[in-house]
Amino acid sequence: MGSACMKRPEIRVNLKPSSSLSKLTKTSDYRNKYEQINILGNGAFGKVRLFRDKNSKDLKFAIKTIKKDNLPKEFFSFIVDEVQILSKMDHPNIVKYYETYEDEVYINIVMEYLQGEDLFKLISSKTQDDFTEKDIAEIISCILRALSYIHNQGVVHRDIKPENILFSKNGSYESLKLIDFGLSTGFKTDSKFRVGSPYYMSPEIIEGNFSFKSDIWSVGVILYVMLTGYFPFNGKNNKEIFDQIKTQTYNYRHLNSSKCSDLAKDLVAKMLNKNELKRLSVDEALIHPWFKFYLNLDKTVEKIDEEIIKSLKSFTQKNLFQKEALFYIAKLSNDDEIKKLKSAFIELDKNNTGTLDFNEISSAFVRLGIKIPEVF
Repeated sequence: MGSACMKRPEIRVNLKPSSSLSKLTKTSDYRNKYEQINILGNGAFGKVRLFRDKNSKDLKFAIKTIKKDNLPKEFFSFIVDEVQILSKMDHPNIVKYYETYEDEVYINIVMEYLQGEDLFKLISSKTQDDFTEKDIAEIISCILRALSYIHNQGVVHRDIKPENILFSKNGSYESLKLIDFGLSTGFKTDSKFRVGSPYYMSPEIIEGNFSFKSDIWSVGVILYVMLTGYFPFNGKNNKEIFDQIKTQTYNYRHLNSSKCSDLAKDLVAKMLNKNELKRLSVDEALIHPWFKFYLNLDKTVEKIDEEIIKSLKSFTQKNLFQKEALFYIAKLSNDDEIKKLKSAFIELDKNNTGTLDFNEISSAFVRLGIKIPEVF
């Protein structure tokens, strides 16, 4: 979970299964379904382990296990929020949530297993010479598409940072996944805590407020770091960092010496605008000329595979069990097949919402000369 700038409460949670999670959790033993392979990591309140499905050994999952009596009450609410939010998310650039098991002692959250490194390690391992603006544009566009989706769901992430951006496959930027929704919230939530990681906090979050554009600020910081190798605001301690974020302009010198394009500088300036009203929204950021130039978005896109389009016809006619089976089959598909499907999804999703509506699907049918089925 991302760091939160608040005093750690001393109140402990009750060992009984939580009523706030009861609708989403199973009380059976998850080990009846999954068998452990190894430990992936340890955190302050639990551990993350690699498991596989006992009935389908090729299906691997990451299970986050949290011991409830180690968990302060306020942090327990973050876990509840994370499970509730992730259970509603379904996007190629957001980590997939599967299910939760809870007993009197533990909460076990079953998630998609991401075997690649995180963005922080990727940035650290590359030099400015072998990290091109095209590479950066591909990564930032994937982050923004994930944010467009969650913002359309009414959710603000509030802890966008390189450590919370993983890849399901090393070397594949499009396999990027946004993780850790523990600090995420909707606007109906009364959440005035200063949360997030200091270097990536927006001015309004430092003041205890937030908006969709708080996430855009954080992406702007990531973009700056990837272009220059430095933070736009720095200091010896959190207070100095916060003072700079609130009162100072980001460091132009590093940006100029990086020899990045004027388009990149323009996007940074518009994402790191201290005035929320003038800062870009996620949809405005996605149509910035920088992406069009480096990702060739104005170029004629390769014709979508007709088989993919045709499969959309029959998908809506399948029952729930059949659809669940297809998701498992998709997990076992090879990399080329998955890449093909993702490319088709991005091409169809013209408004970057992360979902396909009637107009997007029907327009694809028309372009391919396929009659729109009555089921739509």
